[in-house]
Amino acid sequence: MRISVLLEFFSLATASFAQSSPALLPKVSLINSQIPSQCSPGKSIGVSIDAGNITTSLSEMQFQTTGHGRTGAYANCDFRVELNSWNYKYRVAISGATIRGGSSLSDGVEIYQLNTTAVFRLEHLKNLSPITPPEVTNLSMSAMLAELTPTEIGGTPNFDQEFEVTTKPLSPADLVWSPCFQGSEGSGQDSTYFEFHVSASTSDKTGQGTAKLASGLTVDWNLAWEECTPDMSSMYGWGDQRIDDWRSCTYR
Repeated sequence: MRISVLLEFFSLATASFAQSSPALLPKVSLINSQIPSQCSPGKSIGVSIDAGNITTSLSEMQFQTTGHGRTGAYANCDFRVELNSWNYKYRVAISGATIRGGSSLSDGVEIYQLNTTAVFRLEHLKNLSPITPPEVTNLSMSAMLAELTPTEIGGTPNFDQEFEVTTKPLSPADLVWSPCFQGSEGSGQDSTYFEFHVSASTSDKTGQGTAKLASGLTVDWNLAWEECTPDMSSMYGWGDQRIDDWRSCTYR
């Protein structure tokens, strides 16, 4: 049996996202994790891409207590996915997310909150041609999705089921778009990444319960696409956060 939670789905927003996707979808070139014990590249992080979603499978996410004497538990994964081969004259946004998993909860333990955050990141090498040491890179970032979703999964004497939770989709006006792609990202002076944060929090009112994820969590990050006109100045001025000369490397 699967428990499903759908939060205020707006059909108008969905219709607005139904634009044509590009002929060429990006490819994953690198995955890094900040928490290898919860999600390890090459072992327990799977990433697949289709026109509608980036799907991330985090098979080893597991609940852990958050401190001595605390009864709640927390499972989280912070990881970065480098993507290249973006289609020329398109830009992308994330409009929402669906989180799926299976859990075993005892003695009234409840999963009360899920967190799905996605940040798009552009790194621009300023002095590619010719490269004059040191290599200097600018960094630009924007959060495309940051959803704390309240849930009521479990809370019974014993809960052993699959669940699926869908966040409230962003309206078209609230979408945060990437820069318009040149088509050369990943092979020249521009590198692009998604930074993902996924977490689940439990409460244990009795202090005697247990919480376990059967096979981690899987998240479908819903994609929106839009055709656009590339412009270098707009691309390198993009981002809610920008750090010029963010990194400097000298080779000896």
